[in-house]
Amino acid sequence: MVIDESPTAEFERALEHLVPAEDDVARFVHRTLAQPTGTPKRNVVVRRRGEPVLATTLRARQDHWEIATATVAPSLPIPCRAGLLESALAAIGLDILIIDHVGDAKTDFRRQKLIPFDCYVAPLHDFDFDAYWRSTRLREDIRRAQRKTADHRIVNDDLAMVEWTIDTWEGRWTDHPNDEAGAADDLRAIWPELLRRGRLMSAALVTPDGTPVASNVNMVDGDTLVGLITARNTEIPASGGSIGTLAAIACFDAARDAGLAKVDIGGYHDQYKRRLAPAGRVAFAVEIAPRVFSASTTAGLERIARGVMRRVRALAARLFRRAAD
Repeated sequence: MVIDESPTAEFERALEHLVPAEDDVARFVHRTLAQPTGTPKRNVVVRRRGEPVLATTLRARQDHWEIATATVAPSLPIPCRAGLLESALAAIGLDILIIDHVGDAKTDFRRQKLIPFDCYVAPLHDFDFDAYWRSTRLREDIRRAQRKTADHRIVNDDLAMVEWTIDTWEGRWTDHPNDEAGAADDLRAIWPELLRRGRLMSAALVTPDGTPVASNVNMVDGDTLVGLITARNTEIPASGGSIGTLAAIACFDAARDAGLAKVDIGGYHDQYKRRLAPAGRVAFAVEIAPRVFSASTTAGLERIARGVMRRVRALAARLFRRAAD
């Protein structure tokens, strides 16, 4: 296993080995995430029999490490050989959090702590958003926001607006206990290219003079619009209707026009997300605890334990036969 703060040739070779050659977006994201930023990182390669089985970048967050695709491009899977994800991550020896595992968490992580949570998902076609928003009492809030911003307009997929979103989002979350804003430098490095490639969609609500007041940024993953971050001018009181909601709805409309099938705005922050879309899937956060022993030591202990159990069962059988005699 190799752990480095900066990307190495070995890390690059491992990515080449583990990321499909045709997925140039994933290769770009993982290579860029490996670069140092203001937040501590670790680039990890785990080998088995000399071959790389995992290559990923970890970013420091609170008292643990998170998979660095979190917030940046959360729908990308961790580059790893099939069936070895749990053992490879556990072998690293660090406390690791996967916020929303891409894949079957119950199959991939049989021995780790899984934390289920609801994600809010809605089809973009043949779904009555108005009826749903009335049921969650969001419809009137939307009307108030529309009245308050009658002279505003929506700007879609604009790089300057995406940059404003990152800056505003970072400013709001920098001192928050969840420590999420450590991803901001990675957003700045990666999102402009994703926007250029059509893998990012954004909608910003701007004043008549072009000043942004609210924005919503999402990733395009196949036929799904995946929610990433939102930002708004907090000096505008929310009591007159949430302007941030208008930006989110504008992104829904743009995704529908682009032919996407559904929107998945993720979980957490449930109070406002469940008003926008119904719960549509159960996701799992995964906590990877470091191993106390190495894999070889653990295997040896397991063999010893099995041998002891065999001897205990044999002794119990002999005692039972003597008692029967």
